[in-house]
Amino acid sequence: MRYKLIFTSMLVMMSVLLAACGSAATPAATTPAKLVNIEVETNPNPAMMGDMEVIFTITDASGNPIEGATVDVSVDHTDMTGMGMSGVATEQGSGRYAINANFSMSGNWKLTVYLRKDGLDYKEDIEFPVQ
Repeated sequence: MRYKLIFTSMLVMMSVLLAACGSAATPAATTPAKLVNIEVETNPNPAMMGDMEVIFTITDASGNPIEGATVDVSVDHTDMTGMGMSGVATEQGSGRYAINANFSMSGNWKLTVYLRKDGLDYKEDIEFPVQ
């Protein structure tokens, strides 16, 4: 009888220890879906110093093109303050918007895209290297 009591006590202690050492499942962190997706391409490609066309393909979270929006773009050289430009991109159709820019220096630039349409007010900063 004594062995049975010891065995049961050890079994209970082992269960408690295993439960204490186990980790509870941690819920996965959810990243909210972006309302707007912006892809950037250039003509010429890759982006080089001088005059260039910057083209933005803008879609909603479902991948549908966003048409009829106002797209303002500002560009700043991240290594040299005071070197920047801004303007309104022209709609090309199918969610594509284009703007002409003159990148006077190679290096790291930041494109800030402001999109407005039917109550949607969206801003995104995009790193943009120029060769």
